[in-house]
Amino acid sequence: MTASKSERRFLPDRAATEELYKKLRPDLELALQDIYQQLQKLAEKERLSVTVKYRVKRFENYCEKLVRLNKLQGSEMLQITDLLGIRIVCPFLEDLEAIEQLIAKAFEVLEMERKAEQHSFREFGYDSVHLLIRTKALNGPDQLPHSCDVCEIQLRTILQEAWAEVEHELVYKSDIGMPNHSIRRKLASLNASLTLSDLIFQEIRDNQKEIRRRGLKCRQDVETMSCDFGDIQISQLPVLEDMEQIDDTAVPDYLTSKKLENLMLAALEAHSNSQFKKAIDIYSAILQMKLDPAISSLIYNHRGMALFALAKYQEGVDDFNDAIEHNAENTRAWNNRGLAYRILEKFDQSLEDYDRAIEMNPQQYEGYWGRAQTFFEMKLFSRALNDCYKTIERKADFTPALELEKTLRRKLF
Repeated sequence: MTASKSERRFLPDRAATEELYKKLRPDLELALQDIYQQLQKLAEKERLSVTVKYRVKRFENYCEKLVRLNKLQGSEMLQITDLLGIRIVCPFLEDLEAIEQLIAKAFEVLEMERKAEQHSFREFGYDSVHLLIRTKALNGPDQLPHSCDVCEIQLRTILQEAWAEVEHELVYKSDIGMPNHSIRRKLASLNASLTLSDLIFQEIRDNQKEIRRRGLKCRQDVETMSCDFGDIQISQLPVLEDMEQIDDTAVPDYLTSKKLENLMLAALEAHSNSQFKKAIDIYSAILQMKLDPAISSLIYNHRGMALFALAKYQEGVDDFNDAIEHNAENTRAWNNRGLAYRILEKFDQSLEDYDRAIEMNPQQYEGYWGRAQTFFEMKLFSRALNDCYKTIERKADFTPALELEKTLRRKLF
């Protein structure tokens, strides 16, 4: 280690230290690989797309840093905290926060530093989050001089990583000194552009997620309502030969049937194949027949579902009203009306309907799931999470509830 006599005061013998470094390096690499594998598993479990790099500091770099720190600190207490180093590179800013939270839960974090906070708005410099985590004791008395049982983890976006690599070559490793004022301004402008690009990429990502969320919600709403098909058992329907007067002029053949069984089979087939207008026509024909109130309730509920699928929400609500009027114990109709009210942003009415459905049948998961989504829309995240738990208790493999639970836990914890 090249240093003056005064600088050598706190520096170890180079030859002896190099021999110790060679001896300890295999153990250092094993310790680092263990941390790397833990981080990879955490990222994969959360489905985070990240690149994880790791390295044991080379002996030459270790010596150079000791000399540099000795000049700055001149103390036997100086420490090398990045002998073990890991860098996690993420596509988006939101991923940095997610990874940071995972590390905080899985490891003992001794120190955290946000590099950008060191710079004023006039200065340039790379942005990065540095975490120091505690590692297992490596080799006790054989530990390298001025090293400690920690590992440094750096978190960056792809653009922050690009900036850091270039800055490291131009500034950190340069022996020419800081660039002139004009060059500094250009570097500051470039850094600002990269920072803005990160923000824009995140905004685009947020927009895409919102579009997907709305699409998923729409699909979930239709799927939730489609579960109602099981409520009507064709074999239990009365066979009615006579219908109320229907004008058969230019009416499709399937509407001229005089048997409820045939009509219901046609209606359910059309509904399940997303032929909602056809299904609505058949349901309407059935409702002209003399039906038991409980059967009428089921038909109104089904027609309301088909109207809902066509985004005719208020008409769907009207049919759900009729379904409830014909049979106040029709839990599905209460759930479906609660869903329609949520789409119409009538949240208080939505909650009332879900409360009633849950009161009638506490074991069904649909009421809790619907209420969880309404609470989420109202930004009542703790209540939404509680209902997610209740949904999963009743249907452990219900993927939408499991996904919403993850989202809520990130928001709350």
